[in-house]
Amino acid sequence: MTANLSAMNLLLATRNQHKTREFTQLLGPNFTLRDLTRTRDLPEIRETGRAFEENAVIKAIAISKIFPHEMVIADDSGLEVDALNGAPGVFSARYGGENASDQRNVEKLLHEVQGATKRSARFRCVIALAKNGKLMTTVAGEVGGRITKSPRGGNGFGYDPIFIPEGFEETFAELPSETKNAVSHRAKAVAELVRYFNTARRLARN
Repeated sequence: MTANLSAMNLLLATRNQHKTREFTQLLGPNFTLRDLTRTRDLPEIRETGRAFEENAVIKAIAISKIFPHEMVIADDSGLEVDALNGAPGVFSARYGGENASDQRNVEKLLHEVQGATKRSARFRCVIALAKNGKLMTTVAGEVGGRITKSPRGGNGFGYDPIFIPEGFEETFAELPSETKNAVSHRAKAVAELVRYFNTARRLARN
């Protein structure tokens, strides 16, 4: 890899504006990030994997074949709840049904854990990097915490209003984005991705 880190352009395989905003904040000024919001007529990419890594790789490779000159990153992330034997896991985005809203997913999860005394959980994220149909690397991050009894906070998205990360009393949706971005599963995975690019840059110079 010979790209200059200060001018690194990345294509994020998503149309989720919340996710794009979070990735942009996490990557910082040394990266220029765009997503698929303005791209029409893309074929459906079915996330058939049984693990976060499989789905991230499926998305990254598929989009990189459509945009062969782009560095493509794709992530798959979700919530694993111990009282639900690790569910919703890879089905986090559609736990309440296909095309379910964040509110519907949260409502179903809270209903499923109602009365549970064990409320430990973790957010996990895997990011895959691909170019021209070839996988370059995968990186991962996770953060432990617990599930609240009701939603709290107006920031964030997804399950953020019902997840309290370890070391805090506030949910991800109550914490400032700067705080969340310092400890979240996605923050840890992005940090690993940046380390990968830094290492590649150093090797390219030698």
